[in-house]
Amino acid sequence: MLNRRHLRIRVLQFVYSWKKSNDSDIVILEKQFLKSLKKVEELYLLLLMYILEVRDFAENYSESSKNKQLPSDNDLNPNTKFINNLFLQKLRDDSALISKAGQSKLSFADQQNMVKSIYFKMTESELYKEYMNGKTIDFDSDKKFIVKLFSKELIEIEVFQDFLSEQDIFWDDDFPFICSMVIKTIKDSTSNKIELFELFKDTDEKDFALNLLRQSIIHAEDFSELISSKTKNWDLERVAQMDLILMQMALAELLKMPSVPVKVTINEYIELAKYYSTPNSKNFVNGILDSLLIELKREGAIKKMGRGLIE
Repeated sequence: MLNRRHLRIRVLQFVYSWKKSNDSDIVILEKQFLKSLKKVEELYLLLLMYILEVRDFAENYSESSKNKQLPSDNDLNPNTKFINNLFLQKLRDDSALISKAGQSKLSFADQQNMVKSIYFKMTESELYKEYMNGKTIDFDSDKKFIVKLFSKELIEIEVFQDFLSEQDIFWDDDFPFICSMVIKTIKDSTSNKIELFELFKDTDEKDFALNLLRQSIIHAEDFSELISSKTKNWDLERVAQMDLILMQMALAELLKMPSVPVKVTINEYIELAKYYSTPNSKNFVNGILDSLLIELKREGAIKKMGRGLIE
């Protein structure tokens, strides 16, 4: 589920935090880092459970409405198309999801007022009304509706966004990417199976992230000296902190991570500078890294395993 762009961003956040805190215990930092990645998986599971929670509230509300003192005809004969949505039924029966959510103690039990508010807001939407009045009932149509409902309605509801912001400081950054993973999970599902994404597709990605964090911190001072040699018109303290960290991370990949292609590293950190630092950072980081790359290649300092990785 987590790609290398996402892992680089998370390392960037942790190196930035480490510099601010001056905490020298890298072992503790690594444990906190892995825990934060686990929280990404929890967000993914929570969003899937969120869809189910709204569906379950709809069912409970429908049943309780039948027991009103003076139930209406709609109360006694409710439209259960949403409750019986074929994708949601399949998701409700997915033992892997329920088990993982249980292990992570993910629950909306204390958020029923929020869920109630979301449910009634959802029922007022034109998207929901159109679906409920439609006659088509099949798995593909039902999952397409859930994709639209999730992406256009459920995740846009302010009270839910506020709830997520209170749960984890990193989730604001994780949210767009994880939403795309939830949507892909729904789209890829069949009437026979729902395939949940694993946090890491293999151990290489986990090792990459930990190594990048470790090398960026252990060699931070050495990398700062290299960068300083190329910023002679600038006092290093005047360089934006985020620019400095991005360049230190790039040097960690160039000099300490032999399996990562040079071109990939340079392109990734120029791109990250565009989104996570100042308006001029992209050109500044690009210029410094290009200058360092020329010198490091000339000195034979860049050692890469595999053909073409050093180009």
